[in-house]
Amino acid sequence: MEVTKDKEMKKESNIRFILRKSGAHKYKIYLSAFSSAIASLCKLAPYVLVYKIITEIIEKNPDINSIKNYTILTAIAVILNILFTVIGLASSHMAAFSILYKLRLDSVEHLGHLNLGFFRRNSIGSIKKSLDEDIEKLELFIAHQIPDLFESLVIPIAVIIYLLYLKWWLALLLLVPFILATATQAWMYKSYNESMKEYNYYLKKLHGTIIQYIHGMNVFKAFNLTAKNFKNYVDIVHEYLKYWIKICDKSISTYVFGMELIDSGGILVVIPIGGLLYLSGGLDLPSFVMFLLLGTVFLNSFLKILNLGGNLSMLLMGAENVRKILEENPQYDSKATESKQTIEKGVIEFKNVNFAYEDKNVIKDFSLKIEENTTIALVGPSGSGKTTIGMLIGRFWDIEEGDILIDGKSLKEIPMSELMNSTSFVFQDVFMLNDSIFNNIMLGMDRTEEEIISACKNAQIHDFIMSLPDGYNTIIGEDSGIKLSGGEKQRISIARAILKDAKIVVLDEVTSYSDIDNERNIQKALKNLLKNKTAVIIAHRLYTIKGSDNIVVLDEGRIAEQGTHDKLLKEKGLYYNLWNRGDEYV
Repeated sequence: MEVTKDKEMKKESNIRFILRKSGAHKYKIYLSAFSSAIASLCKLAPYVLVYKIITEIIEKNPDINSIKNYTILTAIAVILNILFTVIGLASSHMAAFSILYKLRLDSVEHLGHLNLGFFRRNSIGSIKKSLDEDIEKLELFIAHQIPDLFESLVIPIAVIIYLLYLKWWLALLLLVPFILATATQAWMYKSYNESMKEYNYYLKKLHGTIIQYIHGMNVFKAFNLTAKNFKNYVDIVHEYLKYWIKICDKSISTYVFGMELIDSGGILVVIPIGGLLYLSGGLDLPSFVMFLLLGTVFLNSFLKILNLGGNLSMLLMGAENVRKILEENPQYDSKATESKQTIEKGVIEFKNVNFAYEDKNVIKDFSLKIEENTTIALVGPSGSGKTTIGMLIGRFWDIEEGDILIDGKSLKEIPMSELMNSTSFVFQDVFMLNDSIFNNIMLGMDRTEEEIISACKNAQIHDFIMSLPDGYNTIIGEDSGIKLSGGEKQRISIARAILKDAKIVVLDEVTSYSDIDNERNIQKALKNLLKNKTAVIIAHRLYTIKGSDNIVVLDEGRIAEQGTHDKLLKEKGLYYNLWNRGDEYV
């Protein structure tokens, strides 16, 4: 019972989520609903006026003035219907696109405050689906289905009241096909929530696999493989197809039966029974005509409500996916006060740190102190936790046990803005915008052109930039046709770090993708970057960190040994083995 209650609250919160995100735009939604209701009444008015005109015409002495007045009123009703329909649709569309705009901005902004654990748990495909397709579904609901919903509610209520006035028991018979159609649809939708979960599962998997295929295109082309050879893609496409075949087999007959009852039920009831009543004198001709016209209108108005049932389930599932992003706990400062907490020296200390990716322990009881203006290197076999330790310094994740301090203050007591301003990261894989080299280096920092050029000179990339067609204004990326090598990207990344001039620098082996010439330039650039800095180098090529002040050797998340290059070789431990067996890249 408690579980059911929780589920109901969860579903209800998805609706509240949509309304809450409407903000001030909810008044546009209210205006749309009101206008749609008025437009629906205006749409029905001509039927009633036609009834009055027919009644007048079949009289022995028809009143021509009354017929003219009814005709004028019919024209006015049609005009008002058009006017209020336009107002309703315009209001709902303005509300929809305003809400989508706000939702997308809020979601992207929120993603920037989440730690990397969220992105490990959720694939790029599922996040893309939430930000794109699931939010887009809200546009369909708000812009189209809210007006349709109010029209579908107002019209049948107004029609049935009017038909009850003409012949109450014949009007009640019209409810029979509606009840049967509703029952068949309810039967069809009884397991719809589970079907929607399956749909979202397969769609997320399909998105993720397509993105994986595109990212690996260079490898597939090198081995002359097409999408048909990419087993993961073929498998998910087949699974997606089988899912839709199963859904169609399960629901198509019930769906068609329900739709036909709605579509033809009015005629099936009114023509035989209403016809007999008319022939026996129990129903006059105008009333018979009105039942023929409005009986079909009454039932067809429910089509939109029945279709809305399926669309609403998809909408709520999509809203749930967006909510999961927006309700994920952001990595804000839990204890920090945005006042005078600053990083001046850059002394880093790990105290009994434990950290796990989901169920896998990666860092175990790790303690280490890194003094200011020193360079330490983290080395060890693949999977020993080198990169993780570097990322923990920037709070890319939060630790479960222990503490990390900078200048004696816990990371959680340091404002994120101060931590990010005082820490530079140079990653192995360099992110580049499809933009000018100038903007790629500045990357949102408030710096002058002279400072950027100076940073590029220190990063040994200035001469290369000046050799490009438009120098610093050269556009790089897929669309421009100008692509950079791995070493050139690395030097631009180092230029960013030099420009930032942060006290702490974390390097994830930046010479991995470079040739000999680029590596020589990168090493010069690093000397300029690391002057008077506290530096943590995540090293894969052991010969690149021989001159480090301290080399920390990791094994399965623990410190196996530490010291200078010469000291570690003399100890003949893990570092000695890695060095002498030729594992210069670990």
